[in-house]
Amino acid sequence: MRRSGRLTPLGVLRDARRALRGGLPAIEGRQRERLAALLQHTRAHSAFYARLYAGLPQDAGLGSLPQVTKAELMAHFDEWVTDPQVTKDALDRFTARQDTIGTDFLGRYVVFTTSGSTGEPTLLVQDRRALAVMNGLAYGRPPYVRPRVLVRMMAKGIRGAVVFATGGHFLTTVMYARRIRSVPLRRRYARFFSVLEPVAQLVQELNAYRPGMLESYASGLEVLAEEQAAGRLRIAPALVACGGEQLLPAVRRRIEEVFGCPLMELYSASEASPLTLPCRYGEQHLNADWFILEPIDSAGRPVAAGVISHSVLLTNLANFVQPIIRYELGDSVRLGPEPCRCGSPLPTVRIEGRTDEILRLEGPAGTVALLPMALGTVVEETPGVHRFQVLQTGPAALAVRVEALPGHEARAVEAAVLRRLRSHLDGQGLPGVSLAVDPEPILVNPRGGKLRHVLRAPSGRGQ
Repeated sequence: MRRSGRLTPLGVLRDARRALRGGLPAIEGRQRERLAALLQHTRAHSAFYARLYAGLPQDAGLGSLPQVTKAELMAHFDEWVTDPQVTKDALDRFTARQDTIGTDFLGRYVVFTTSGSTGEPTLLVQDRRALAVMNGLAYGRPPYVRPRVLVRMMAKGIRGAVVFATGGHFLTTVMYARRIRSVPLRRRYARFFSVLEPVAQLVQELNAYRPGMLESYASGLEVLAEEQAAGRLRIAPALVACGGEQLLPAVRRRIEEVFGCPLMELYSASEASPLTLPCRYGEQHLNADWFILEPIDSAGRPVAAGVISHSVLLTNLANFVQPIIRYELGDSVRLGPEPCRCGSPLPTVRIEGRTDEILRLEGPAGTVALLPMALGTVVEETPGVHRFQVLQTGPAALAVRVEALPGHEARAVEAAVLRRLRSHLDGQGLPGVSLAVDPEPILVNPRGGKLRHVLRAPSGRGQ
C-alpha cells in the first residue's frame, strides 16, 4: 500500500480489495493498526489532543478517549491541526477566494468548508493520505451498478450531470474542480450544474446536455422529477444518484418511477469520504477499515447494533493533518445487527440525513420551487454568518434567523443576508416575496442536535 513510505490511491485500492477477501478479521486488524498509528501521530503533533489526552495511558482504547465536538475543535483550530503552517486565518483567506476552488492549499492540502447539519461552520483539511484513501476506496469499492444500467450509460456516452451547490469550497464542488484541473478531458464525461440557477434555466440546460447519469441532492432530484413529470424536463438517464440529504422511501419511489431508472443513494461526510458505499441490495456499507462510527445515546453512551442512535462519533483513520477522533457528527444512525446478504464483511449502516424542506412560493408566473441547498448556500456564504434558518411564513413570505460570528455586527450581517436573498429570489422569478428577520432563536432537533436550515414555519407562525 506504500511506495517510498507514501500512501497511494493504487495502494489503497489494492488493499481495499484484499481486506474484503480477508473478511472481518482483516477489517478489524487494519482498523486496530491504523488507529494506533493515528493516535501516536496525534499525541506527538496536535497540541489540542496532547492536552486532551494528558494523563491517559498510551494504550488507552478508543472508547476511553474523550469525545469532541465541532465547536470545540474550531475554537482551538490552530492547536488541533498537526502542521503549524495550516492556520485558521490563512484558511479563511484561502476559502474566501473563488479562484482557489479546486487548488490545493500550500500545494499539498485539499480544503472543504461546510456549516454542517449541526449548523457549526467548519474548515476541513484533507492531507495526501486522506485524499489517497478517498480516491482508492472510490475505485477499489465502487458503488454497485447493475450491468444493464452500465450498458445503458455507455450507450448514452457516459455523460454525467452533477447538480450541486456552487460558489464555495464545498466537497463536491472542490473535488469536481480539482479533477477537471488535473485532467481537462474529463469535461467530456461530466458537467457541473448549479442548484442556484432558476429551475427553468437548469431544465433547459439539462435538456440540451442529455445526461446518461444525473446526480444531485434528494430535494434536487425531487424537484427535477416534478419537472420531468410535467413534460418540461425531457431526459432519459440510465441512473440517478443522490447524497447530502435524507431520502424518504416515497420520494425514492417517485423519482425512480418518473425517470424510469434506478436511484443510487450515496453517503459521505466532508470529514470522511466515502464513508459508505451501497451494495447490490441497496445497503450502505461502512468502510470500517478506514472509518469508525460509534452510535451513542443522548448521554454519550454506546448503543447496540440495530438501535437508532441519538448521535454518532466519527474517527477518520486516514487524516493525519487534522485528526478526527471520536468527533460528534450529529447524525442518527443504525448499525445493522446482522451481516449483509451480499456477503461483504463491512457493516451496514442506515443514516438519518438532513430534513430540510423544498419551499414553494407564489410568484407572478405561478408557484416556484426553491431548493433548500440553494437557499442555504446563499445565506451560508454571506460574510459573518455563523448559524441560520430560513422559514417560509406565508405563500409569498420568508423569514430568516441569523447568528453572527464574533466580531461581526449582527444588524449588518442580517442586512447582508436579506440583500443576498433578495437577489436570489429575483433571479428565481420571485420579486414580490417579502423578507424579514425573525427574532426567535435558532432551534435544533433534540435528536443529535441537528439543525434544519430551511423549513416551513409551524402552523400558526405566519401561515
